[in-house]
Amino acid sequence: MDIQQQDEKLSKFIEAINKDAEDRRSRILAEVEEYNKAEMEKAETEALTEAYHMIQEQMAQMRTSIRRELSQKEISLHRETLMQRENITKRVFEEAKKHLTAFTQSADYETFLVKAASNAKSVFPKGDIILSMRPSDMKFANMVAKVFEGRATVQEDESILLGGMRIRCQELGLVIDDTLDTRLNDQKAWFAQHSGLAVTAET
Repeated sequence: MDIQQQDEKLSKFIEAINKDAEDRRSRILAEVEEYNKAEMEKAETEALTEAYHMIQEQMAQMRTSIRRELSQKEISLHRETLMQRENITKRVFEEAKKHLTAFTQSADYETFLVKAASNAKSVFPKGDIILSMRPSDMKFANMVAKVFEGRATVQEDESILLGGMRIRCQELGLVIDDTLDTRLNDQKAWFAQHSGLAVTAET
């Protein structure tokens, strides 16, 4: 074998080695690139997942904060509305008390007491009667007692502030409360329902 042939064989051998090395290098680079790509995608996925959970957590905190704030505002508004209703109701019934006080100082009040006694007499046609009146109304005691034709005893009752009277039948153990105090107090429930000032709690 001459030198030329040996050089050709050596060149082909070196060429084969270089080609193999290049192929290996290309495969390694491809594998590295594929690995890097996979790792990058994995990192991006993890980052996106973490960001998603963070956003969801922040949104949940915001919703909780908003609900708490709205609840506090609703409670505050409800409290203010209650106070306004109470103030209006108080003014209305203070005015009503003034009218009732004026009524008890009029001639019509005497007629009212006699009528109340007459109505009670029809309910209690027999038996001893005890009439309870406020101290300032004792001047009407004899007049009212006469309605029961000797069956009635009149006594002072300091718990009656506005006027009217309570009629108790001893025999039946029953009481008719026809005081102006009770009449006015009974109107408070009606007023709360029909005044348009009722406050309801919504959940």
